[in-house]
Amino acid sequence: MAKADPVGRPPTVPEEPEPGFEALIHAQEEAELHEPPGDWRVEDWLAFTLFWVLAATVFTQFFSRYVLNDSIAWTEEIARYLLMATAFIGAALAARKGTHIALEIVPNMLPRGLRRWFRLALGIVTVVFFAISAWLCAEIAERLMYQPMVVIDVPLGWVYWAVLAGMVMTTFRFAQATWTRFREGEPQRAPDPSEGARL
Repeated sequence: MAKADPVGRPPTVPEEPEPGFEALIHAQEEAELHEPPGDWRVEDWLAFTLFWVLAATVFTQFFSRYVLNDSIAWTEEIARYLLMATAFIGAALAARKGTHIALEIVPNMLPRGLRRWFRLALGIVTVVFFAISAWLCAEIAERLMYQPMVVIDVPLGWVYWAVLAGMVMTTFRFAQATWTRFREGEPQRAPDPSEGARL
């Protein structure tokens, strides 16, 4: 509560302390919980769907093995392939949101102008890496179309086509993020990681 001053000056309100690290994390988590559904892209829906199909497959495997004492043979192999597809399609989601793990100590030490060009060079290297990986994945997928999976008679190449889809989307999202960041420019001061975490 503000205290009245006997001299007639306006009452002073004590300043609130700055939020601590945990408060910043909780505020960011709260903001991300209410992300509007319209912000979801193709990779978000694919990763979401694959994740829940994977969860159902793993639950089926657990239930059949430990409750029914008779494991369903295809669940382990399919769960492994679903995990691969989910991981690579989820990489595109992380590329779009800028949440891939990165070592930022060197760019953050550079002045603003040089930092902008350094991040552009890093982005180009990343895009080239994922483009080459996608190209190699396409070759593998094509060759494995004649090899069936171990348990079910479906070509193993389909798994690698899903991985390829994730690689292509990740390449596109990294290119998009690199161009957007370069066009917008760098902030005057590099972000201080001690001020809070970006989740």
